[in-house]
Amino acid sequence: MKKRYGQHFISDRNLLQRIIDFAQISSTDTVIEIGPGSGSLTRELAAVAKRVVAIEIDRDLIGALRRTMPFNVQVVDADALDVDFDQYNAPYHVIGNLPYNVATALLRIFIARRTRISDVTVMLQKEVAQRVCATPGSADYGPLSVLIQYYAVPTWGFTVPPSAFTPPPKVDSAVIRLDWKPDVTDFPAFTDFVHRAFASRRKKLVNNLGAILPGRTKDDLTDILRRAGLSIDVRAETLTIDEFLRVYNQASEY
Repeated sequence: MKKRYGQHFISDRNLLQRIIDFAQISSTDTVIEIGPGSGSLTRELAAVAKRVVAIEIDRDLIGALRRTMPFNVQVVDADALDVDFDQYNAPYHVIGNLPYNVATALLRIFIARRTRISDVTVMLQKEVAQRVCATPGSADYGPLSVLIQYYAVPTWGFTVPPSAFTPPPKVDSAVIRLDWKPDVTDFPAFTDFVHRAFASRRKKLVNNLGAILPGRTKDDLTDILRRAGLSIDVRAETLTIDEFLRVYNQASEY
């Protein structure tokens, strides 16, 4: 096990099957698995799916994976952050146990390739999964919630305790699924705006708008919120995605 890769392996077949069932994998599907590790989930996927592409960053595991995997598994020696996902025939499902330090970066990659990816089923640190699935007004709601939910509908699957892994991590994990919303175009300017709107969570949104739109008067900023149909006392963590869009559109006019 290598700490720098956040390696924690699962061997419980019932839990592995539960992940596959939640991902709704069938015999005609291609699956790209991020971080097969010891290959326990890979083998279960191979028994169900038509093809599995397993992307593994740890070169010490590659040899054993290639020697022991079924014929319908392709083991790729690469960092998933550097992989060209366009090279694989679409559509395909993505499944993986994402290490905390690269989870958000990988989710951004999946969003960018969503026209090729059917859906995403991933295991994350429970705290991160809660932020992805959070609703406005909750303590976990923030920029990551809006980033994901602008493009996808997240579904909470189930919590996985540390005892399910070898070695056990120090925190709970959770399995979630992302299904893309139809006809949503890339909008990095909006998601960047939202991220900046959350810069100071304790401040009212009108104060954060002042940092986003320097030089605007307090009257300008309150007018933006009024035109968006919002109270001047509103805070970023209470806004729905549609409300954020209204604020962004009004702010863009100044």
